[in-house]
Amino acid sequence: MDTKLSIRSGSVVIFEGLDKTGKSTQLERLRTVVDTDSTVFAHMPSGFTPFTKTLYSALEGEAVAEKPTSGLAQQLAHLACHAESILELRRAIENQSLILDRWWWSTLAYGWYGGSVEQSGLSETSFRELIQTIWAPVVPSVVFVFLEPHHLDNNNTDGVEAGYRAIVKEHSDLAVVIPADTEESTNALVIETLLSRGLAVHGSER
Repeated sequence: MDTKLSIRSGSVVIFEGLDKTGKSTQLERLRTVVDTDSTVFAHMPSGFTPFTKTLYSALEGEAVAEKPTSGLAQQLAHLACHAESILELRRAIENQSLILDRWWWSTLAYGWYGGSVEQSGLSETSFRELIQTIWAPVVPSVVFVFLEPHHLDNNNTDGVEAGYRAIVKEHSDLAVVIPADTEESTNALVIETLLSRGLAVHGSER
């Protein structure tokens, strides 16, 4: 049987979760078996343009002077990258399929539940409305959520993890929480989920 996977046109597959949980590893494994002619892989907030890549590099880099001192400003910078990328993401969904590394759940989990936005005085309702207005054109088919870190990471606070679990509970129809397991078993679970939900077919079945 052809081992290549074809993601059905218009499908949106999202990988979310805590840092150092194997999410990037699983995305790379998926990239090796998915038909990349019909699927766009994207990372948020680094996006597609020089603007988004430069801003993301500054936000994640080691130069403290280049980073916002306000937690709200940091999250708004991420959202600026998201807004810049939405048109390209829409094109991918309309013409191909989309596999997305991080969605708005990250912004809410790290920004709100992590505490930095709340400290600014902006309400959770206002923050959610802003996020969801930007992301409205992107409707996911499934969200794989990774919550079991393999290594310590300072970004993985209790508040962020609790935030993800609250968001998963809100969207239980979309979320597939990935259990702690081997790399191979996790890869098999991801692929089986895509196949069983009708979001992918083997190349020989197209």
